[in-house]
Amino acid sequence: MKFWLRACPKCGGDLELQLDVTGAYVQCIQCGLELNPVQERLLRRLGHVPIDLSAPVGAGTPHIRVA
Repeated sequence: MKFWLRACPKCGGDLELQLDVTGAYVQCIQCGLELNPVQERLLRRLGHVPIDLSAPVGAGTPHIRVA
């Protein structure tokens, strides 16, 4: 699972990469906004890097500290 934290253009919520029979798409967890392909490319161009929460800790992924 890949997430973009606080990157939703509508509500400022968290975006998640979703997969279904039609393919991959990015959707906001909080408001349900589904990004179109142009918005997805812009998200990547702006430097938003997805966080992969399915990768094992210590496998080269950054640690996320929760206060």
